[in-house]
Amino acid sequence: MLQTSYAIGALLYTEGDEDEDSSLSVHIPAYREDVVIVKRTVENVKNVLNPKEIIVVTDPYSFKIYKNELKGVKLFTGAEKGKAHALNVALEHTEAEKVLVLDADSFPDKGFKIGKGKYLATPWKGYSAGTRWSEAIANLTTLASILLTKGRKALGLTVLAPGSGVAADAELLKEMRWDESVKTEDLELGIRMHNLGIRANLNKGYVLVEAPPGYFELKRQQRRWTYGAIQVLKRVKIKRLRDLELFFYLTQYSYTWLPLLALLTSPLGLSPLSLLLYYGSVTLQGVLTALVQRKYKVRMSLADASRSSAAGLAMSLSLLEASIRGLMGLPLKWKVTPKGGKREGGKLREEYLLLFTPIFSIINPISLPLSLQYLASSLYLIKEIRRD
Repeated sequence: MLQTSYAIGALLYTEGDEDEDSSLSVHIPAYREDVVIVKRTVENVKNVLNPKEIIVVTDPYSFKIYKNELKGVKLFTGAEKGKAHALNVALEHTEAEKVLVLDADSFPDKGFKIGKGKYLATPWKGYSAGTRWSEAIANLTTLASILLTKGRKALGLTVLAPGSGVAADAELLKEMRWDESVKTEDLELGIRMHNLGIRANLNKGYVLVEAPPGYFELKRQQRRWTYGAIQVLKRVKIKRLRDLELFFYLTQYSYTWLPLLALLTSPLGLSPLSLLLYYGSVTLQGVLTALVQRKYKVRMSLADASRSSAAGLAMSLSLLEASIRGLMGLPLKWKVTPKGGKREGGKLREEYLLLFTPIFSIINPISLPLSLQYLASSLYLIKEIRRD
C-alpha cells in the first residue's frame, strides 16, 4: 500500500526552487574504479555544474593512475577505508558552501540544478551498461527513484536522500560527519537529519546512475542495501506517527519476502481476504505506476517489467537472509558493483528452492495463486540466466 501512495504523490509533485547563490564542491569517492569512468564523471560535472571544486578520494593504487589522467580536481587517498571515510576526507578539504556527492559512475543530467535547502535529495535516472538485464534495471531504477523521492516529498513524508546526488550545506556536513560504522551512510545521515527536524528538499533534474549489468550483480547490490537499511532501522526512535512511517519505509525490501513468508505459513491460515487485498493492492499500484510512467516519460516494456519483477521475487530468500544478518549484527561481505558492463556472475542456489512453493498449496489450496507467482518467477529467472 505504501508504494501505491508514493505513486499518487509522484502524480501530484511539482518542482521547487533552485539555489543560485551557493558555491559548490562535488565529492566523488572512487575505490579501485576505472579511470575512464571517473574521468567521464568529472568532465560531465564540469560541463553541467561548473563547480568551485571537485574532490576525488581514491585508494593509493588508483591515486598513481588518476594523478596523470584527472585534471582540475583535488585528489586524495582514503577510499580504501570505506566510502564514508572517503567522504569525511573530502569534507576536510572542502572550501565551498554546498556539497554534492556523486558515485564514480554517476553524473548530473542536463538541466540539473541544486535546489534550495540545507539537505537535498536527487531523483535517479538509470542508464544501461549495455545488457538486457541492465536495460530493465535502469528503467526500474528511474521509476522507483521517482516514487521514493518525488512521491514521498509530495505526500509530506520524510525523504532520505540516496547517496549519489545527496547535497547539503558544507558546514552542516562538517558538523555531523558521515558515519563510518554502517553500510548505508546515506540512510544513516538522513535519519539524523530527520531527528534534527531537517526535511529534505529535492534538486531539480536527475543524476544518471549505471544499472547493474546482470542478476547476480543486482542481487549483491540489493543485499547490501537491505542489510544497510536494517542497520539504520535500529537507530530510529519512534516518538511520532512520522517516525513509525519511516520505520516501515526502511523495511521496504521486505515486499519481496513477506508474501513468501505468508505462503510458508499458509497452512496456519492464509485467507481468501488476505490474497484479495494483496492482489488488489498490486493491481492498483500497477495502474497508478503506469500513469507515473506516462507523466515522467519512463519507457518500461513488458519484458523489462517481467525481468525486474522476477528478479525481485527470486532473490527474496537472499534478501531475507541479509535482513536477519542486519538485525542480529552479523557481518555481510561488501563488494563494489561492477561498472562499465563488466560482469562477475554467480550461481543460482536459493532461487531453486522457490520451485517447491506449490507444495504448500496442497495443504492450503487458497495459497495456489501466490505459490505459482514465486514458481513462475523462479522458472523465468532460470531460463534468463541460461540464455545469458
